[in-house]
Amino acid sequence: MNSLTNKLNNELTIETLAKITNSKIDDLPHYDTINDVFDDLNIEELRKIQKYIVYTLIRSKMFDKFRYHGKFQLLIDGTGLVFFKQKHCDHCLVRKHSDGHFSYEHQVLEAKLIFGSFVLSIDSEFIENPNPNVVNLKKQDCEMKAFKRMAVRLKKNFPKLSFIITGDALYASGPFIKLCLNNNWDYMFRLKSDKLKTVNQDFDGLISINSGSNHKGYFVVNDYQYNQYKFNIIRFVEHIKCKKDKIFTFTTSLSVTNNNVKTLIMMGRQRWKIENNGFNNQKNILFNISHMCSLNYNAMKAHYFFTQFAHTIRQLLDLGSTLVKPFQGKIKEISFAILNELISSHINVSLNRNFQLRFDTFII
Repeated sequence: MNSLTNKLNNELTIETLAKITNSKIDDLPHYDTINDVFDDLNIEELRKIQKYIVYTLIRSKMFDKFRYHGKFQLLIDGTGLVFFKQKHCDHCLVRKHSDGHFSYEHQVLEAKLIFGSFVLSIDSEFIENPNPNVVNLKKQDCEMKAFKRMAVRLKKNFPKLSFIITGDALYASGPFIKLCLNNNWDYMFRLKSDKLKTVNQDFDGLISINSGSNHKGYFVVNDYQYNQYKFNIIRFVEHIKCKKDKIFTFTTSLSVTNNNVKTLIMMGRQRWKIENNGFNNQKNILFNISHMCSLNYNAMKAHYFFTQFAHTIRQLLDLGSTLVKPFQGKIKEISFAILNELISSHINVSLNRNFQLRFDTFII
């Protein structure tokens, strides 16, 4: 932030930003001033912006071709943001290590819509201890509790949208199947050998008798009964020469046939995009969200939300603009080019509110 303050606070950049924002700007605020504002910023107001962005893009219908039977795939995953050796604030999560020492951290649960290579943040829920006097580590906030809070807001904000909730093996359990069904959402959860062991054993036994699929390497069991729930189980075994086979197994409420099993496996495997196209890009390539831009907890949240907004805009540029095609998807080169133009060139800015974005490069 200090570096950007020094680079951007020049006459050329201020002139350009004044044109873009259609306002009078004498100078750019110092990052300390920004943090002072962020300290008291209402996070619920930022959630309204997040909702507005999603509504605007969905209503444009440019992502309709990525619906599966009218439903959008929604990826769910948590990630760590910042880590401390000493307690940062009352909301820190506490972790006890095998050698007896404690560490402290802040985490967030993300919900992102997936449109090919584009991941759109639709909701963010911070995993935080509401009680500053938590002693029993097992009673801390966690990803599961955060998802229950998030689900209430998702249903309230997007009551008419149909989702296919996609998560890792952590979500493959009765309570979260019930949560999805109660909200009329479909689901697709990763199934691993150490999760729902009885289900895995039953599945292995059933496919040893009948694979349930006409496609080599694909296995299907329909209408598996798990407590009071019925779901389908699909598996794909990827054979890689001279390497260990990769096995992908999913539980899903979606109907499975020979015609769509390959598509469903591909959808399940898209879950990694929230980690790579989402968290990895934001942490290591574009925005460095693991850096503490402010020690104030509210400001830290605000920075996170603005990063989500910026990432959405940046993806629209990277994937939907012909101006960046010469860079052939080299994200950092595009970043340097944008920065250099802002700080060293007179830019003729002409803004037209009526425009159309086309995403010809998206592949599902």
